[in-house]
Amino acid sequence: MFTNEYKKIGLNILCARRLKGLSQEELAVKSGVSRSRISDLERGKDVCKLDTLMLLAQALDMDYRDLLKSE
Repeated sequence: MFTNEYKKIGLNILCARRLKGLSQEELAVKSGVSRSRISDLERGKDVCKLDTLMLLAQALDMDYRDLLKSE
């Protein structure tokens, strides 16, 4: 139902991670979210729950709302 939104959030996570120079594994260690889950989220293959989004945002030193932007 919200496939495009999940893909946008995933792309935001991917872009933020790359801007910070982190691998998926490094982000996984910093956030406590598994590398495979991060991969699924970045590809828009899974629903990102709020607690997961907040853990990732914290690990990326950013506001979780920035990961929700569609621009």
